[in-house]
Amino acid sequence: MGRDPGQAADDARGARCRADAVNRTPAAPNRNALWARALVDGLARRGVSHACSGSGSRSAPLVAALAADDRFTLYPHVDERSAAFFALGVGAGSGRPAAVVTTSGTAAANLYPAVVEASQSEIPFLALTADRPAALRGTDANQTIDQRDLFGRYSRRSIDLALPEPTAAGLARLGAAVEAVWRAALGSPAGPAHLNVQFAKPLEPVHVPGDVPAGLEPRLAGSAAAVAERGAPPPDAGRELATLLQDARRPLIVCGPNQRPAIGRVALALAARVRAPLVADPLSGARFGSGAERWTMGSADLSLRADEVAAALHPDLVVRVGRAPTSAAVCRYLERHAAAPQFVLDATHRWRDHLATSARPLTGDPVATLERAAATDPGEADEDWIEQWRATDRAARLAVEPSLAGSWFEGAVADAMAESLPAGTPWFIGNSMPIRDVDAFTRATDRPLRPLGLRGASGIDGNVSAALGAAAASGRPAAALVGDLTLLHDVGALLADRPPGISLHLVVIQNRGGGIFHMLPIREHDPPFTPYVVMPQSVDLGAVAAAAGIPHRLVSSAAELREAVMAPDPESGGRGFRLTEACIEREHNWQQRTAAIESAKEAARSEI
Repeated sequence: MGRDPGQAADDARGARCRADAVNRTPAAPNRNALWARALVDGLARRGVSHACSGSGSRSAPLVAALAADDRFTLYPHVDERSAAFFALGVGAGSGRPAAVVTTSGTAAANLYPAVVEASQSEIPFLALTADRPAALRGTDANQTIDQRDLFGRYSRRSIDLALPEPTAAGLARLGAAVEAVWRAALGSPAGPAHLNVQFAKPLEPVHVPGDVPAGLEPRLAGSAAAVAERGAPPPDAGRELATLLQDARRPLIVCGPNQRPAIGRVALALAARVRAPLVADPLSGARFGSGAERWTMGSADLSLRADEVAAALHPDLVVRVGRAPTSAAVCRYLERHAAAPQFVLDATHRWRDHLATSARPLTGDPVATLERAAATDPGEADEDWIEQWRATDRAARLAVEPSLAGSWFEGAVADAMAESLPAGTPWFIGNSMPIRDVDAFTRATDRPLRPLGLRGASGIDGNVSAALGAAAASGRPAAALVGDLTLLHDVGALLADRPPGISLHLVVIQNRGGGIFHMLPIREHDPPFTPYVVMPQSVDLGAVAAAAGIPHRLVSSAAELREAVMAPDPESGGRGFRLTEACIEREHNWQQRTAAIESAKEAARSEI
């Protein structure tokens, strides 16, 4: 969906005015300052407004330029890993890249996990790695590694800039590089882009006589605010989808994790138009919002675990959009019905069929393709098809509600949080069990929430930092649900790298280790299961919160958690950072979860 042309023009004029104001500053004292200011101006003129920086000397020109430019909010971080994931959260929450600035050496390499996740999750991200002069590569120079193409195939574009050249031609080449990485970060697919920026001394803003020609301004020619637009679908993509739907009597729409809320909205609109069931991942944009209660099968993860249900719900067309679903049950269902025509909507000609279902691509912007199909008389599905899905989904949900209300296990934590968050809340859902419990035990609802997560490489690293970044991008109180190991893996985000003024309610499931591994066959082999797979821990999260200077609360029931989520902290009025610890016993959780799932499967079977 394109931007409003009038708004785009206003944005461009505003950006030019801000650029003119910024550049009415004293002349750059040396070529490094000129280069850095011009680069930063180029990013600002393209809409970048958040930046993260690590400590270091080689990056000083870039950090000084960012700090002096009031178009940016600059977040200093001790740990570059935390900085990178914070920027990733900004990108996930806003759809616009944040810039991460590092010094040379291993500081730059610390961005690698976030770059991988940005690539896999298709989140826009800009890595600006300061570097020593190229002549020092391969020598014994201090803090020098080869940073060219540091992130390999995971970077959409990587450019190694030459040393600053204080000429109009040099700035033109810099402008071309900024434009290239900007377009790469916001392209199809979006993802990380890398500028490696060489600087020789002096790195501080001292005057170097004759270094910068008189009248040479630190600004880049070119577009003032041109945001890369998503490509329109080929003329036949939406029409082809509509034709497929016209011929189907039992169509199914599957919406997986994605970074574009519009995908979920238009998937819901198409489901309503053709009266087709929609299976929607929590991170799809179609689980919590208008129309979800009627068309989204919120308990599909539970009902499709029953073989009889999965076999009986036999589609004659599957339309897939987004990444593969989080739910293993949904993935098995798609594999089971590989004989049914399956089509994957994607903006590029990529292979997105790891399930080997012989899925065929429909190439084009997914939002535009879904919209065009809905507007092209796609027909309607058989009424008993949608009713059969609704019956099994409703039965599964009703079967687990007594457990969610009367038992204290991780599924009850996910459900209580989903039911209690204010409408519109940005909600970061951590990897491992939290995302799976939200998928299984929260219902589809018309109440809008803004779920966010990192399901590209699906690691637990950086989840707290990413939640902070998403909260910063939203500008409103946000929430996050993570496990205890996830928090400990990124505990520096609380202790040293938590920028002030961000409102985030962090709910931590404390089960003293990796509870997810109880779902795997390795649990039957102990040792090594407990000490080397679960990795029990006894860290006092209350003491961690006290060391970080943030409010901490223990809860041991769904009612207490609902109260904690709905009631603002008396000291902060609901703003600021607070940590709620939900204590769960691992073995009890496994037993309760298993019992609830079996109840749901049995109830769904009864509707077949």
